Amino acid sequence: MASSWSRVPLRPCLLLGALLLASCSDGGEPVPPARGEGGGPPSTGVPGASSGTGPEATADPAAARFPTPRALYERAVAPSCAGAEGSCHRGWAQPELSSFEAFIATAGAFCQTGVGDPRAVLDGCERPGDRLVFADGVERALLSVAVPEGAPPVPTEVVVTLDGPAGDLSEVARVRAPVAEGQAEYRQPLAGVKLTPLEPASRLRLDLTGAGEDVARAFDLRRWPRRGADVIVADANGNGRGAEGAELRQLMPGRPERSFLVLRLLSDELGPRMPLVEGGWSAEATRALRCFVRGLPEGWQPDTRVADEPIAYEGCPADPVDAGPVVSDHAAVRRIFDQRCASASCHGDGRASGLDLRAEALAQGEVIGAPSRELPDRALIAPGAADESYLVCKIEPDCAERAPGTALMPVGGELDARERAAIRAWIEAGAKLD
Repeated sequence: MASSWSRVPLRPCLLLGALLLASCSDGGEPVPPARGEGGGPPSTGVPGASSGTGPEATADPAAARFPTPRALYERAVAPSCAGAEGSCHRGWAQPELSSFEAFIATAGAFCQTGVGDPRAVLDGCERPGDRLVFADGVERALLSVAVPEGAPPVPTEVVVTLDGPAGDLSEVARVRAPVAEGQAEYRQPLAGVKLTPLEPASRLRLDLTGAGEDVARAFDLRRWPRRGADVIVADANGNGRGAEGAELRQLMPGRPERSFLVLRLLSDELGPRMPLVEGGWSAEATRALRCFVRGLPEGWQPDTRVADEPIAYEGCPADPVDAGPVVSDHAAVRRIFDQRCASASCHGDGRASGLDLRAEALAQGEVIGAPSRELPDRALIAPGAADESYLVCKIEPDCAERAPGTALMPVGGELDARERAAIRAWIEAGAKLD
């Protein structure tokens, strides 16, 4: 199983940021948290927040140093990540972290929106594609847009790939941009655009010669990063998998294990480990950020009134990997397979070692209960018996029962403890597909 996580390219701000921030540190005297009316912290209705008092709270170095989100920002995020104007996350790299308001605005925000090369966008950071709405009401997500080689600055035609067959082309189609769950922004109709069906039925040629320049430029994927009314595609990195199941956000309320900013602090698997300047961050700051994110309700919308609420340290695991109960459903395991194993060259179209881990192969019985090609006497997945499943052995670093000469999987970097635990739990629960 090969990893589909792409490396994030180093930016020019690495050197500049290091020079500008080298003298920054998390020093200074502790500042008491701001208080609300009546001497207590203002309430924002965030459930599960620790009171920040008592023996357990005072014994936690992170709680003592970073009792509130405001303290976390002022004592760690600002000096470590948002140095001089025009460097790193202060007017240079995304996300913008130059103020507490900007820091809070990362909750729920898409990650890697400022990456200069779409091929470097991680599957987990891809955005839901804009949708073409056809005359018969059929909607299809835009997976990709191909601009012919040598096309003029304003393209005259493009070829789009959809996530399914196109609908009725007899009338003007529209582009719908998903904004948030339950909401949708309808952009202008594609007036003057001629759509011609291609093979397969999920591909269309768009003749843009009769459209306005704004429409033509919106479909020009050479313009990157995407801005304003530019069309967004679901498969920005072009690896054949769209944004379905992409769960990473800059900060995902309630889910530190799916928060890009948190993950970048823990390892270099998703790009250069942050922060880039030594001495401006600490393990306590990492814990504070994890516990802050974990204590937010899922679906929470950015609200700066949370600034002086106590961070919910009570019950927050000390282990960065231990973010709560392991999810054992098929949807969670499928996301792991899709993001880490089922790339086109490995356990997708390439069927490396004869193994296909895409949803269709699982549903057709090619994996569950089927023998391993490397060890035919072992089932790839033995429902209800994770320890007897050869796939589990292939992902467990300490398993000594792998076939001689074969390697730990995925090739690009082992699964973390929670990912392995999720796969094991799913198999133990019967490896069900519903």
